[in-house]
Amino acid sequence: MKDTESEKETGEEQKKKKGKSLIQKERTRTAFERLQLAWIRAALTLMAIGIGALEYYFNRIEAGKAPFLKLVTGSELGLFLIITSSVILSLATIQHIKSMAKLKEYFPEMRYSVATVLSILVLALSFLLFLMMSLRL
Repeated sequence: MKDTESEKETGEEQKKKKGKSLIQKERTRTAFERLQLAWIRAALTLMAIGIGALEYYFNRIEAGKAPFLKLVTGSELGLFLIITSSVILSLATIQHIKSMAKLKEYFPEMRYSVATVLSILVLALSFLLFLMMSLRL
């Protein structure tokens, strides 16, 4: 009887360990997702500032006022910020995909990454913005 009780206890302990391991892996996955979402937020902020700089520059020109800086125009600054945000988000997305692939080795039942899909959409948006802004020049 003692053998069956000890086997039962070890079976329950194994279930607990497996459950804890799954929770730890899921926490790691969500940490990767949160980090990628933070990079997306930073990239969107840079893009918004770039668009704002471009619009401010064109509004000053339309009003007949001289630009604040002679060295760098608002359109150049806007394009620079959009390109910078695209590069930052591209590097973060590559790192995120590598991290998720490494985690997938230990956690095969892991779901796909929504943050990766969102990153790709934001990168496509930044490419369209770049085209629109460069054609406007």
